[in-house]
Amino acid sequence: MNIAPEPLTICQPTRKSETVRSVFGFRHRGLIGVLLFAPVGAAVVFSAPTVAAGSALGLMLNVGGWLAFLAYAGIRVWATLYVGGRKDRELQTDGPYSVCRNPLYLGSFAFAVALACFLQSIAFGAVLLPAILLYLQCVVRAEEHFLELRFQEDYRNYCRRTPRFWPRWMAFHTSPEVRVDLKRLNKEGIRLASAALAILLLQAVIFLRAASDWPHWFSVP
Repeated sequence: MNIAPEPLTICQPTRKSETVRSVFGFRHRGLIGVLLFAPVGAAVVFSAPTVAAGSALGLMLNVGGWLAFLAYAGIRVWATLYVGGRKDRELQTDGPYSVCRNPLYLGSFAFAVALACFLQSIAFGAVLLPAILLYLQCVVRAEEHFLELRFQEDYRNYCRRTPRFWPRWMAFHTSPEVRVDLKRLNKEGIRLASAALAILLLQAVIFLRAASDWPHWFSVP
């Protein structure tokens, strides 16, 4: 896949950008996610549940949620081992980056799927599609544009042989040794612990949501 030149927007870096963190879309990627998911998430929490507590469907969704969360944690740690602290200096093409170009974002998508399963909400699940499209436009594409400016033909060749998201497992390769940035790995561990705590708090809220005295202000499936 060759990346065609595109007009620069607020989501893309200029040629004077020194690091990927100077890109607006990358720097505010967390805020973009919150703005997308928080409103519908709050509406779902304060609406009556549509899946009966203890039902087979509810159990399946909870299991699916935990599996998606474990996928999120595993992918994030695996990718951080390879790229932590080096994204601006080295073009990483080994390990998870040999099977897809954006494993960290793939992990974040798995976390969004986990939230949709735990909330047991069609509406929240439906928000995933526009969220993914916006991320592609304002975050992932901006980062790819930066990497192309930084690594030029090496990055274009990497794009031709490696899919953006859907893993091509047959292409997996890795060096016998990996240099790990312990500071970045520690930060990722803290992020994952915070995410796990958020999931546990969400589980408690979902339990309370089924109570008759919980405020059911909305009707969101």
